[in-house]
Amino acid sequence: MTGPRPTPVQACRRCLLPATLPGLAFTADGLCDLCAATGEAEAEAERVALRARLDALYAAHRGTRPYAAIVAYSGGKDSSYTLKHLVEEQGLRCLAITVDNGFLSAGTLDNCRAVCAALDVDLVVFTPSRRFTERMYRASVERDDLHAPAAVKRASAICSSCITLINTHMLQRALELRVPIVAGGYLGGQVPRDGAVMTLRPGRQARIRTALVNRFVGALGEGARRYFDLPGAAEGDPEVVVVNPMLGVALSEEAIKAALAPLGWRQPTDTGLTSTNCRLNDLGVYLHSRRHGFHPYAMEIAEQLRGGTISREAAARKLGTLPGRGDVAWMAERIGLPADAL
Repeated sequence: MTGPRPTPVQACRRCLLPATLPGLAFTADGLCDLCAATGEAEAEAERVALRARLDALYAAHRGTRPYAAIVAYSGGKDSSYTLKHLVEEQGLRCLAITVDNGFLSAGTLDNCRAVCAALDVDLVVFTPSRRFTERMYRASVERDDLHAPAAVKRASAICSSCITLINTHMLQRALELRVPIVAGGYLGGQVPRDGAVMTLRPGRQARIRTALVNRFVGALGEGARRYFDLPGAAEGDPEVVVVNPMLGVALSEEAIKAALAPLGWRQPTDTGLTSTNCRLNDLGVYLHSRRHGFHPYAMEIAEQLRGGTISREAAARKLGTLPGRGDVAWMAERIGLPADAL
């Protein structure tokens, strides 16, 4: 079951970003300001420069023990490809960490085990308290103060909270194990372009996260600190470099999946319309689209259109096909959302 298509609005003639996206402006000839500022040649030059920068980083840490990189491994296609790239092409010893939020499908966890076995990678599955995560997801929907206003451009409130918990856990483990690199599988549009490589100083990072931690503690109680704080982070701790290698490549979804097939990765059949790993994603898409008037994947799909890795027809189909109320009611009930929230 799918919901109705959203009401047509002005959209960029090149990347389909809608006028409902906050802060977006259009030129007289129908381009959004993001397309007007960056052409195909400039975008490819950015990717080439990023790949060179990442290659130098990997070379500096190749052979680091016990691990050169921690990979935030969701089991989806993009983080699976990231793990494959770092191990097979870059020769890094990686630790894959999967955060099981209670909504990962059985097929997703099978993919995690299969890919890590094929790549000879150690896998850790971290399962946070179900009671806590379900309260967190409910608060994400019911409160407007957990995330910066700009976060609505790139993800639903539910996904933003989950991403924050996951990213924090990766940093916690990197500091604990003295691992110099943390890698995510985010695509262009999911994070800003300057999110491709970020050097974090643990002591400073702990200080600047105070406001974030306090927002979650205010909404969820003191128990939130263990998920969002960086305990013991000190000024003298080694830097951690957070990277998103997928921002440096331009591959279609089909090409990514084909590359993963030899590793035993298979498309799960029970993760809804919008994800290759998480069943909760559809609830976030449903609520975000109704509340804000645009698909939370709009920025990601726009980047794929600019890079030529998706057709206009396929992009329009993804943006126009939304989960229906009946598809997401069970998720809302499970996290304690009242029926009228839908």
